[in-house]
Amino acid sequence: MENVFAAPQAHFLSTGSPGGEAPPPYSTLPSVASAESMIGPISPSAPPVTSYGQTGLKLTSMDFIPRMIKKRLIGKNEYETFSALLERANTWLEEHADIQLVSCETVTWFGVSHKEIFSDSSAFRKTPMTAFLRGLRFWYMTKVIPSPSHGGQPAQVVQCQTFPARPAETFTMLLTHVNEILSSGSCIGRIVGIETVRMLTIDGNVKTEDTCWKEDIGDSKQVTFAFRIYTVLCPMQGYESIGYQDFVPSRTNRSKENKGYELYADLMDRAMRWIARQQGVRFTNLQTISIKIKKNMSSEERCSFTEHGQRSTNFLNIIRAYFVIQHNAAPSAPPADNRITYRTFSPLQVAYATANSPAKYEDVRTLLDRINHWLQLTGAKLFSIETIPVRLLMDAHHSLGPEATFVSNREGGSTAGKFLFHIRIYLTGDYTEAPNAVSLVMPQLSVAASY
Repeated sequence: MENVFAAPQAHFLSTGSPGGEAPPPYSTLPSVASAESMIGPISPSAPPVTSYGQTGLKLTSMDFIPRMIKKRLIGKNEYETFSALLERANTWLEEHADIQLVSCETVTWFGVSHKEIFSDSSAFRKTPMTAFLRGLRFWYMTKVIPSPSHGGQPAQVVQCQTFPARPAETFTMLLTHVNEILSSGSCIGRIVGIETVRMLTIDGNVKTEDTCWKEDIGDSKQVTFAFRIYTVLCPMQGYESIGYQDFVPSRTNRSKENKGYELYADLMDRAMRWIARQQGVRFTNLQTISIKIKKNMSSEERCSFTEHGQRSTNFLNIIRAYFVIQHNAAPSAPPADNRITYRTFSPLQVAYATANSPAKYEDVRTLLDRINHWLQLTGAKLFSIETIPVRLLMDAHHSLGPEATFVSNREGGSTAGKFLFHIRIYLTGDYTEAPNAVSLVMPQLSVAASY
């Protein structure tokens, strides 16, 4: 039987390669010395992960939702750009200098109309004509008992750069291009998060700044992926380049409900083992990404694809583990542990559907209360966080929820339907999960019949 853990190929590319050509693939499993010959000088003792403890702190979030800045009688109303959202977010950070920023995340909400989208909700619906809002979410740790003052701490400043793929570009090519830019010193500060963001492409233009749009359920859509890099301004020696490793579901024919593909827990088991072996890099975050299956084959290298409106488009959810490499900097002491695990918290159904109202679910604030209670009971340390939209299905596939890796854009012949936004937390180090803590992760299963 094939060993699924053998020699994964990390996207561990050099910066400033001659002619923009990517070097040969590099397997991260050999010694660090081999890596140095490929990527140039790195710190062999760079911190693998950054963790956030729980003593006297609680996890919370802040959403920056696009505001309408110009209402038009004819045509599309004008909303803030993503860059404007970031400016507003930095103004907020000036007033909250004592927080510990854990993750920066692009979140896309949707509903019947823009006026009916509320970011604290956990249930959203796609309709024949769906409105979308794209915003910025900060996950951060703050003191349970707020301090009367900031204590003279300087405010954090977050920068964001978005790099959309060019026509016919693969992820390997895009990564090489991004690292060439980073090596020129265009990114000032410490990289704290990396995302692969799905962008609409209209008339050949990738809409990187759009935060508000509508989609017709019957129209096919051209999609382009982009890398989005978040940095926090701070003094830096040298510069940082980025890399990633993908973990793609294999067809094992074990789970009928998941069309025979590995579940998310199987992927995470591989990711945990791989991350624990790595040296000389600093991991920033993990992300769940949906990649299109074409003719029963997925391609995690493709940066653009068509999502069909009149027929099904199937996807595989993969794990992408991001890391950074520090160049021309003095070695730093690594933390004691770089083992990473995860827990997914799903919104509980709090009210059944009636003739006049849909089923209701926990909102983000209530879900965060449950997560904080679990963190306090276990003593677990946070590594990163992500928001996971999952279609609420009516068949057996429903029971898998966010553990499913095979997903489709249609159910019952339509792309319309209800989605629940789950919160997945990634953890580092040891912790003890007592029975009362386990019950907080999934106290009960939502009932599909109450859809």
